[in-house]
Amino acid sequence: MMTEKDEPIAAASGPGDPEKATPDAVKPNPAAPAPQAAGKAHPPKAHEHFVSPGAESTRELRDMARRRREAEEKLQQHLQEAKEKPADG
Repeated sequence: MMTEKDEPIAAASGPGDPEKATPDAVKPNPAAPAPQAAGKAHPPKAHEHFVSPGAESTRELRDMARRRREAEEKLQQHLQEAKEKPADG
């Protein structure tokens, strides 16, 4: 069982493994894009977001629940107004 003081044991690098010899050194990634100068932003990409069928049905359920809550609030407001209004007759 490991405690808070225990650290996982990593395999030691050998003399034939120069990349592992300096694990703290940061090596540049030649495939990484060059950093942009400040103030130069990329134009927004024109693409459509994928909406899974599950997300679509969830959105529809939330919309329906919101409409029901709004209708219930409106009904309560009308009932309260009807109670306060003097009866004609």
